[in-house]
Amino acid sequence: MEKYSLNASMQNGKLYFKLAGRIDSTNSREFGDVVAAERIKHPLGSIVFNCTGLEYISSAGLRVFLSLSNKEPEPIRIINVSQKVYNIFDITGFNRIFDVTMPPRDISNEVAQKIGDTGGITVYYIGDDTLMKIYPEGTSLESVEQERKYAQVALVCGIPTLIAYDVVTYKGRYGMLYELVKANTVSALLENAPWKLESYAEKMGNLLRLIHSSAPKAVSFPKATDIYTDWARKMTPWLHDNEIKILIKLIGAIPEVNTIVYGNFHVRNVFVQRGELILLNMAGICCGNPIYDLGTAYMIYLNESETLIKRMSGLEPLQARKFWNVMMDAYFDKMNRDFIQEYEQTIRAAALVRSALYPASFAAFHGVPMPKADAELFVSFARRDLFPAADHIQSILSSANLRLDA
Repeated sequence: MEKYSLNASMQNGKLYFKLAGRIDSTNSREFGDVVAAERIKHPLGSIVFNCTGLEYISSAGLRVFLSLSNKEPEPIRIINVSQKVYNIFDITGFNRIFDVTMPPRDISNEVAQKIGDTGGITVYYIGDDTLMKIYPEGTSLESVEQERKYAQVALVCGIPTLIAYDVVTYKGRYGMLYELVKANTVSALLENAPWKLESYAEKMGNLLRLIHSSAPKAVSFPKATDIYTDWARKMTPWLHDNEIKILIKLIGAIPEVNTIVYGNFHVRNVFVQRGELILLNMAGICCGNPIYDLGTAYMIYLNESETLIKRMSGLEPLQARKFWNVMMDAYFDKMNRDFIQEYEQTIRAAALVRSALYPASFAAFHGVPMPKADAELFVSFARRDLFPAADHIQSILSSANLRLDA
């Protein structure tokens, strides 16, 4: 008699099995046959067993996992096991063969003080020294763990970033906890001390230069080219097929560079702790040409809508232009202003591409669609300034060969 349930699905290029019930000597052979059949149907990607509902597994069931593991090129992950099931893996030593993890602890009853939202992520304080970052609804545990791994790699590269000490759930969403003395975003600090704008702009420029002077180590970050191309393909609700093809062609014109790209660098997304700038949100980190970050920043600080500038950067338009100029002076190590202005033409071209992709990237970062009025505004910018001049912009982007060396 069947004592278990098993559902298979492909998610993010991996084969997921949702396993519940009991696996023992009476059904282990059937269980193994079902898993093998699903693997034949879905031969690509590593295997993950989500064992939220698994009540018990015997040695016969463990042997099924072991047999499957011997045929797989990548390690099998077994996630969300109960304490009882984890003890079985631990006692038998199977937790040294497989990546076995229990579900994150839930801290929904903790008193949390909201700091703000940044890049689709909500940030809270718990007590005086714990920062909690909560992800958009629908974010997978795998994505959270991947970001944590990327943050560790960035730190090894010398980039100042907080490292999480625990993955948790909070009111149905995944989150990470950080030990942190009180800190705040650059944007929030400038609201209370606008006279420090130049100081923080210079620090932001130096930090962005540091990021772009670093190459990934030990871990292969996603390619910015692939991320942007995926966003372009997801612009179908707003753009025509031929416009999407133009966007993909423009993205392909940008020279490949193997340096770290932050992905969403602006004053709402960088924290200040004891005068030092710290990166918290590493969800957009990737590798590629620095022009991707510079184009994103240009779009945020220097777009044509005063309302959008204020909403996206937290700065008034004149403040935003001043912030941009000082940040670029620091980024280019106080090179001749004429040179910076000449390169700004290339940055603006990248900003036009980024702006045309913004509805899709907004949904990716925030987990919800961009407001219709905003999406229509960005699309109108693209149809007025980008697509009619696509050949010229492609020529400009193809020369974007900037590479900073530490």
